[in-house]
Amino acid sequence: MNFNELKVRILGLFDSTQEFDSFKIRQLLATEENLNLTDKAVEMALLRYWRQGLLSRTRRAGRFRYALTERGLARKEWLLKNG
Repeated sequence: MNFNELKVRILGLFDSTQEFDSFKIRQLLATEENLNLTDKAVEMALLRYWRQGLLSRTRRAGRFRYALTERGLARKEWLLKNG
């Protein structure tokens, strides 16, 4: 996988109002993107994007739920345009 390819695919799953946990993101990547990743790989990618400010996260029922930030939306648009 090329640099930023996973980032584009994960950020592309979100719109400005959606929240997903890592399990749902992994499911969406498998069904919509035909990309089978381990739980750990998805969780580490989400952690990186959260640290970069691209995703926000809240803890509910023992799981983190992620949402796209304004910075994440801008990065998603930039990556899609320049990808």
